[in-house]
Amino acid sequence: MAEISTEPWSFSGVRTCDDHDNIKTCEVFNDLNGAVEVSCGSLDSQVLYPGFIRKFPVGMDTEVVVRLRDDPGVFGSCAADAGRSLLLSQDFGDFSLEAMELIQQETKAAKEESRLRKARQQAISKQLYEEVNRKTLRRQKNVLICTAVTISVSLSLVISLTVATQSRLLTFDHHDRLPAVGFAAALVVLWCCAMGGVSVLQAAADDTTASQLQASVRAARPEFQSYTERGATFFGSEDNGNQDWRKSLFVCCCFSVPTVCFSCAILVTIYFSAKGHGWVIATTWTLPVIVACFVCCLICRLRTLGIKRWATVGKGCVVPFRWPLMILNALAKCSCGSGPVLAVSSLLQPPREELNQAVLEMNQRTIVFEGNVLPNRHAVSSWPGKYESAWDSLVTGSRKHEISAAVVFLPEGSAHYGLHDPIPTAEDLCDLAGECWCVPLYGEPKPWGCQWWSRWIANIEKAVQLGATLEVYFFNGKKGQGKVADFAAAGAEHLRREWIFSQKIDFEKSQGFLRALDDGLDHLSKDKGPDGSSPFSREVYRLFLAWLPEGDRQFLEHSEGLGNSQKAEVAWLERKGYHYIEKEVAELSASSPKATGQQMLDFLSDHFLAGSYDFLRKNCNSFTDAALYFLCEARLDFRYRAMETIGWMAESRTGILHSISSGEYRQNRSADDFDLEDLLEQIDDERPEHPEPDDEPTPRVFCAAAVCLGGQAATNTVDTECEDSSVLCPAGFVAR
Repeated sequence: MAEISTEPWSFSGVRTCDDHDNIKTCEVFNDLNGAVEVSCGSLDSQVLYPGFIRKFPVGMDTEVVVRLRDDPGVFGSCAADAGRSLLLSQDFGDFSLEAMELIQQETKAAKEESRLRKARQQAISKQLYEEVNRKTLRRQKNVLICTAVTISVSLSLVISLTVATQSRLLTFDHHDRLPAVGFAAALVVLWCCAMGGVSVLQAAADDTTASQLQASVRAARPEFQSYTERGATFFGSEDNGNQDWRKSLFVCCCFSVPTVCFSCAILVTIYFSAKGHGWVIATTWTLPVIVACFVCCLICRLRTLGIKRWATVGKGCVVPFRWPLMILNALAKCSCGSGPVLAVSSLLQPPREELNQAVLEMNQRTIVFEGNVLPNRHAVSSWPGKYESAWDSLVTGSRKHEISAAVVFLPEGSAHYGLHDPIPTAEDLCDLAGECWCVPLYGEPKPWGCQWWSRWIANIEKAVQLGATLEVYFFNGKKGQGKVADFAAAGAEHLRREWIFSQKIDFEKSQGFLRALDDGLDHLSKDKGPDGSSPFSREVYRLFLAWLPEGDRQFLEHSEGLGNSQKAEVAWLERKGYHYIEKEVAELSASSPKATGQQMLDFLSDHFLAGSYDFLRKNCNSFTDAALYFLCEARLDFRYRAMETIGWMAESRTGILHSISSGEYRQNRSADDFDLEDLLEQIDDERPEHPEPDDEPTPRVFCAAAVCLGGQAATNTVDTECEDSSVLCPAGFVAR
C-alpha cells in the first residue's frame, strides 16, 4: 500500500496533506483491482490506482465521489469526515458492489480468454509437432533403411565369397599367396562395412543424437521452440513405437553381423589352413582379435567401475568400427562451418524446405481462413480481428457449415501472404489510385499484401448472388461507430492513424506518463480479455488520448468501433450499395441459422399426422431424423435406421414380417406417400431464416429420439444446441 503525495498527471489544482499539514484530511484507499477517478468537493478528479492511498482536504459537508475508469457509468459517493479512511470496496454503497462485480467478471473473462488462447496454441503446436515428427520419422526410416541395405549387401557378399570357397567355385593353390591374401582382405573390408553400418544404427538410436536432432529442429524455426524428439531415449519407454523399431534393428544387426562374420571367418580359416596359407589366416583374424581385446578391456573397466550393463558392452563392440561416423562428421563440419556437428543428426533431420512446408500446411489447416459462403444464411461480411476467441468460434462454425462467412484471413506463413493484386481497370474504379489494392486500403503498399481483399470481394459477390443478408460486426458497445467517410478516404485515414500511433514512443517518455507509472499505473492487470485489451492497456490508451492534441484525440475517438481493414470493408459495401446489418461481436451466436423448436413443430406437424405411423416406413426414427435435420442440419446415425431399412426391403419383396408377426404388422396406407428424402429436400427449400435475437436467452433443444431396435424403442437424447424449448416425439407423432 503506497501513499500518493504528488499531483497525478493530467489533473491539476489538487492539494495534498503533505502540502498543507494543518488542513484536515480524509484518506481514500483503492483496494480494488481497477483504476478509479476520485474527486472531493470542488477539487478536480484524480486517478487512484490499485493499492494506493490518496488524501483529500475536507470541510463541512464534503463528499467524496468515485467513478470507475473502465465504466464511468459505475459511480458512487460517501461522506468525507476528517481523519476517516475510506475503502473503495466497502464504503461507497452500490458502487463498491458493482465495481467489484465488474472487475471480478473481467478477471474471470481474462482467465478464460487466456485458457482458450493457450488451448488453441497447444492444439496448433500439437498438430505441427506431429507433422514434424512424421517427417522426421520418415527421414529416419529412409536413412536407416539405406544403412540396413548396405549391411545386408556387405553380409551377402561375405557369405557368397565364403560359400564360393567351400563349394570350390573359388580355389587358391599353395602358390596363390597374393590372391589369397587379397581375398582375405576383401572379406575384412566387407566386414568393416557391415559393422560400420551397425555403428551408424547405434548412433542413430543414441540419446545424444536425438538431443542434437531436437536442438537442430528447434533452431530451424521459431514455431519449433517447444519441439520434443520422440526418440530421444534409446532404451526408453514402451509407449514410443519409434524407439522400438530402432532398438530392434540395432540389436538384431549388432548380434547377427558379428555372428555371421565370425562363422565365415572360421570356415575360411579351415579352408586356407588346409592350403597352408598362414598369412591369409592372420589377415582374416586380425580384426576379430582387435575387437575381442577391446571388448575384454571394456568389460574389465566396467567391472572396476561397478557397472553391469550388457547394453553398454553391446554398444562398445561397435566403437572400433565408427569410421563411417568420423567421415560423416568431418564432411558435416566442413559443410556447416566450425563448431561441433553430429553428422547422424543432420542426416536424420528433415531438410529445412520440408520443415517450412510443414508449417505452411499446418497454417493452411488451422489459421488460414478464406471464407465459406453458404446458401440460405446471413453472411458474416466483416469482423474485428482483435476478438481472438470469438474469431476462433466463427471460423470453427463456418468450417462445420454452421455459419456463413465471407471474411478472409491470410496471416504470415500462409501461401498467399505478401501477395498483391492490381486494381481492375473497371469504369467504376477509375477514381482509385495505386498499383494495387493496398493504396486505397492502407494508403501505401504493405508487407502482408492485398490478395486477401480480392478474395473477400469474391466472397461478398457470391453472398449477394445467393441473396444472403450481409452482417458487419462492430466492437462490443460501439455498434455503428468507427466508419470512414467513404472508400476513397480509407487509405488516407489509415495513414493518419498510423502517424498518430507512432507518437506513442514520445508519449511514453513524457513526464506525465512517467508520473502515472510512479502513481501505480503498473499495478493494473495486464491480462488480456476477450477483446485483446487489459486494464493496463486501456488506461495507457486513455492517458495517450489525453496527451494528444484535441484534433488527433477526436479523430481516434471517432475511429473506435471497427478494425483498420474493417473500415475499408464497410466503406466498400456502402460504395457498392449492398445492404448490411450492424451487429456487435457479442451477437455472433445469432448468426447461426438453426431454426427454433416451434418452427420445426409448425413445419413437421403437417407431415407427421396422427394415424400415419408405420412401424417400418414412418416411425419415431423418421421424425427424429427430420427434426434433427430441420434444427441442426444433422442426420440421425444410420445404425439406428438400419434394421427398419432392411426390414422394409424384406417386407416389400416377400411379406415376411407380416407372416412372422401372424398378421400383426400391416402396412399403413396413410404412409404410402411419405418419403423421408423428399421431406429433407423440402426442409432445405423452406427452412425459415433465423429470427432476430431478443433480450431473453433461449434454452437449448433436447430432441428425444425414440430409436426402434428390433421392435423395442430405445430412447436417445441428443443435445442439438438449438434455440427453443424441449421437444419430445412419442410414437404417435404428438409433440409435447
